[in-house]
Amino acid sequence: MPLAGAVGLGVVLTSAYRGTDAWLVWSCAAVALAAASGAAFVHGLRRWAELAALGDVPPQVVARPLVLLYAISGAILVVLLLGDLAHAWRALVLIALAGLGLAPGAATMVGVGHVARIRADTAPAAPGLQLGTLISAGRLLQSLLTVMGGIVALLVIAEATSQRMHEQTSIESTLVFGAGSSALVAIVYAPVAAKLRQRGRELVDICHPLGPLAPDELADALDKRSRLESALGVDRTAFGDIQTNLVVVGPLLAGAASAFLSRQ
Repeated sequence: MPLAGAVGLGVVLTSAYRGTDAWLVWSCAAVALAAASGAAFVHGLRRWAELAALGDVPPQVVARPLVLLYAISGAILVVLLLGDLAHAWRALVLIALAGLGLAPGAATMVGVGHVARIRADTAPAAPGLQLGTLISAGRLLQSLLTVMGGIVALLVIAEATSQRMHEQTSIESTLVFGAGSSALVAIVYAPVAAKLRQRGRELVDICHPLGPLAPDELADALDKRSRLESALGVDRTAFGDIQTNLVVVGPLLAGAASAFLSRQ
């Protein structure tokens, strides 16, 4: 974490706008982003250690999809900034720090999906053990999503303040940058969350089947199912989780609507 903060400090101190009011605002956002990225890296490593207690996750299982995602994202970013690398290298360094900081957390997310790959009705563990594993995995996933949401928010703030410092006020580019960053998080999170919810539904059906019950027993069974679904997070949606934990999604949607309406 101190190293990431030091890199961020080095980035802002080399800016040609150093000393201006706009630079001061941007530098605060940039250093905060760098330091938070370092903290996210440590947080992700600790969550990976927790994941090991839930199940065995071979490194190659998480490495392949993440390497592909990072490679494609990096290539697109370099292509977009290719004509202005001399001035955009600071942005690239900050984005690279954020990507590196989120890597262990993203790997843990993919690992959670691997743990949840086995159907509840064919899993060797008893339903009680499966329940504990799914609840722990769900909490792990939410913790990682919250951290990623914070990093994405700082990225968007740093990008917006950088534009202001360079006297560029294109809301569209900020919206695109924020939407792209949020989409990358969603690409990693949504499939894993869907797997967990599917396993949760299967476990609810195993623990509280409705088929053999008499009509007067249904109300009590439905209440028990509802409580178990709530504990497992089955009653939530991936979009709802993303909107709650990625704090920039709401403002981005509002900004996109405002930008669209202003052109009408």
